[in-house]
Amino acid sequence: MSLSSEPKMQVSGFYGKPRLQAIWLIYIREMRDQLRDRRTLFTIAILPILLYPLVGTLLLQIAQFTRQHETSVCIVGTDHLQEAPPLLDGESFVESLTDDEARLKVLQYRWNDIASSKDVSEETNSWVRDGTFDVVVIIPANFAAANPETIDDTAAVQLLYNVGSDRSMVARDRVESILGNWRAGWIESRLIKSGIDVETINPFQLNDIDIAPERTKETAFWSKLLPFIMLVWAMTGAFYPAIDLVAGEKERGTLETLLCSPALRSEIVWGKLGAVTSFSMFTAILNAASMLVTSSFVFRQISVGGGTIGAPPLTPMLWLLVALIPLATLFSATALAVAAMAKSSKEGQYYLMPLMMVTLPLVLLPMLPGTTLSAGTSLIPVTGMFLLVRALVEGQYYFALLHLPLVIGVTSGCLWLAVTWARRQFDNESVLFGGGEQWELNMWVRHLWRDRQTSASPAQAYACGAIILMALFFGKLAVTQAPQGLAGISKMVLTPQIGMILAPTLLMATMLTTSLRSALRIRMPHWTTLPLAVLLGVTLHPMYVMLAEWISFTYPLGEQAAAAMKPFTDQISAAPWLTILFLMALVPALCEELAFRGFIFGGLVRERGRLRAVLITALMFGISHGVLQQSIAATIMGLLLGWIALRTESVLPGILIHFTNNALSVSMERIADSQWDGAIMFVTATEAGPAYQPMWIVTSAGIALTCILYFSTLPPKINESETDYLDIDGNLTDPNVALATA
Repeated sequence: MSLSSEPKMQVSGFYGKPRLQAIWLIYIREMRDQLRDRRTLFTIAILPILLYPLVGTLLLQIAQFTRQHETSVCIVGTDHLQEAPPLLDGESFVESLTDDEARLKVLQYRWNDIASSKDVSEETNSWVRDGTFDVVVIIPANFAAANPETIDDTAAVQLLYNVGSDRSMVARDRVESILGNWRAGWIESRLIKSGIDVETINPFQLNDIDIAPERTKETAFWSKLLPFIMLVWAMTGAFYPAIDLVAGEKERGTLETLLCSPALRSEIVWGKLGAVTSFSMFTAILNAASMLVTSSFVFRQISVGGGTIGAPPLTPMLWLLVALIPLATLFSATALAVAAMAKSSKEGQYYLMPLMMVTLPLVLLPMLPGTTLSAGTSLIPVTGMFLLVRALVEGQYYFALLHLPLVIGVTSGCLWLAVTWARRQFDNESVLFGGGEQWELNMWVRHLWRDRQTSASPAQAYACGAIILMALFFGKLAVTQAPQGLAGISKMVLTPQIGMILAPTLLMATMLTTSLRSALRIRMPHWTTLPLAVLLGVTLHPMYVMLAEWISFTYPLGEQAAAAMKPFTDQISAAPWLTILFLMALVPALCEELAFRGFIFGGLVRERGRLRAVLITALMFGISHGVLQQSIAATIMGLLLGWIALRTESVLPGILIHFTNNALSVSMERIADSQWDGAIMFVTATEAGPAYQPMWIVTSAGIALTCILYFSTLPPKINESETDYLDIDGNLTDPNVALATA
């Protein structure tokens, strides 16, 4: 009796519907094991309780120290103030703006007390540099000139300070305010002596009045700070339990026992994910609560927000708990998937730190000034949820409800991808148990050459993508000015396309694989797919133009960037059409498709990585376009190109679609301005530029949908996701697959 006749769940433990009881048992097991760990309890419960009171005590001590600081000021040339209004009264200024400035200790020097003007400059500079005085004010000899017309730069008062010293910078601000008021009073007295009414130069006074209630100020303050704290600690609380529940179990040898149990792999993943999510939420909530209790007292003591910042309103802050559930689950699933690749807890920490560095900008972005909830920011993972919570906490319910569907859609999509990734990591035996041997450079190089296959491995595909993106990044930094003429445009296009995209791809395909055609996926698909690919590229272009317009509206291009791009677009419009088609359509279509949907896609699609290949190549393809608006449009187009590459198992249809799309993009203006009678049926010229006719947009959408439906019906000739189990002759090489298919 062959193994294939047995129930699949008994053979591999991969298949079957997850059972809630089994998930609950695994969840309880993981929670009990983690709660027995004293390090986990210290990180989650004890550290938050102790950390913030200690930090608050330190802040109070520092604030008390700064309040007791006395600023030392030296004024050189006080004998030149005889004709000026009084500025000094002994060792202090005549007028002080605030109580802080009353602590200014002033030491006076007469000009003749120092030998010469050169000595004055050297001596005063050394006083400030050495910290003898925080600030030195130099009054020149011709300062109080009777005739204002004779006053030049030599009569300017010099204010010496040290930007490397905080005390000097504080003293500089205080003295500058006092001198400004003193000068204003002097001007007023001169105007009065000249018989000029002072009110004529001061037609009105400005009183800025904040009408926001005190509770609103507190809410606005906490709505920015508290979500940031909770999200950071949610990430931190997810990382270390994820490492211990996967990599730690590998070290202890208990993971094999769990995998051999009757529990399904999906049940194991959901149980561990629930435990990691619980610790993530507990960590975030306890840290936020401890910070609230401590900061509500500390902020009043150190006068943050004018001493009016207190505890946040509890009812609006409950929205944070609602948003914390999906975000904590997202962080936990991602951490669990990454931790599955580690063979030890130490290695897991190396993997998760880069993950935190990638995620942290999404948390910091909402903290930037001027970042608000909009259609554009709602589409950014984590950032959109952060801004939605802030709007809810501040009471902007209608505004938050308007963007709620976008935020929920993006968060749900990211959550599904993260959970799917984690589940597939546990389904892959090579990820859980492979690669435990020591790594040596010589053995690795020999392994690369000896075990070459017809297509790249996933690791080689990732390496190729990283090399391309890194080369493009530094290549764009090297461009300091806009290209001049056709030669400059050719150099700017051909250098990155051939030198930074195609060259690394061809080099790696030649050195690391046995078949260049197979590695680049240059296969002849069914003959009908090629003309339909051209038709799809033509009919899809109106939707691509509408997508680009929507992206430009959602994420407006800055005036400076638009001005910098205008000379380039003008030169393209004036260049010969066939040359532009070659440079802007044919070359990018060949180079980018052979790289992203060819070599990289062929490596990522292996090991049942269909979804991975489509998503990762689309992201890499989008990032390779330097401008944000182009990157978003290219990523969306890359998803379609990747899906077609998956269905057709060839790079050729993608090249045709890519070429057609680029060719129409650079030719629309020429078509609208042409004398061709039929052009008016498709494209029309407007003040904003060429645009498609509404009737053609509707018609092309229907034709494009028909083409996409045709591609979805194509039966695959080979299963690219399992070609890693085949040698050059097409024989199975993996014993597990051979056993399962026996």
